[in-house]
Amino acid sequence: MRNYAISIFLPVYNFDPLRLKQNVAIIRDFAQATYRESEIVIVDDTSNQQTRAAIKGALDLGDVRMLRYENGPSRRENLAASFADAKYDIVCFMDIDLATKLEQLPELTDAINAGYDVAIGSRNLGIRPKRERYRLLISNVYNTALKVLFGSPISDHTCGFKAFRKASIVSIVGEMGYDTTATRGWFWDAEMIIRSVRRPLRVAEIPVAWSADKESTFSFKREIKILSYMIPFWFRYAN
Repeated sequence: MRNYAISIFLPVYNFDPLRLKQNVAIIRDFAQATYRESEIVIVDDTSNQQTRAAIKGALDLGDVRMLRYENGPSRRENLAASFADAKYDIVCFMDIDLATKLEQLPELTDAINAGYDVAIGSRNLGIRPKRERYRLLISNVYNTALKVLFGSPISDHTCGFKAFRKASIVSIVGEMGYDTTATRGWFWDAEMIIRSVRRPLRVAEIPVAWSADKESTFSFKREIKILSYMIPFWFRYAN
């Protein structure tokens, strides 16, 4: 058992009610067996009535609480705003669909406990992800563009499996601000990493096994709007 405590944040938006409590219980049980202390924080982005009912059921598990936002779905924005509410100094977030194996979570949190500020799960460091070809192509093009435009040393900016030192991520989130225009979208992770590297903070990238969930909410048409945020950010960053 790890002799430190962690806060695990689970972003939720209209997730399958039949799977929600089951997955939260799996995460809760793993955390209790692995860490000295832990808490699960469900971040609800204005989910529908069925998902809200399932979340209320998950709260009965113990060591589980909820933060609900009424202005979603804001994806990472509301999740990021929640980190300051973490009970413990090591903060992480993951997708509630368990696309990444829980057994790899200690690799990220151990890195933070050892002195890193940010630990990033990477699907591009030797473990081939199970993804649709078009999503894999989009991801590869996007990550390559980030390396070229911003000089980012990270190979996978968007994996929903990350850990932080609380003080570091709260500071970075404060610097980034809250995007009220809802155009930053998918670029949140990349901007957080780019700002972290530039400070510089200590950033670890750790290979993880990952498989796409059948109910993924990714939409290329929706996320293409990030260009209207990403390009101005590049001009500011370059200068």
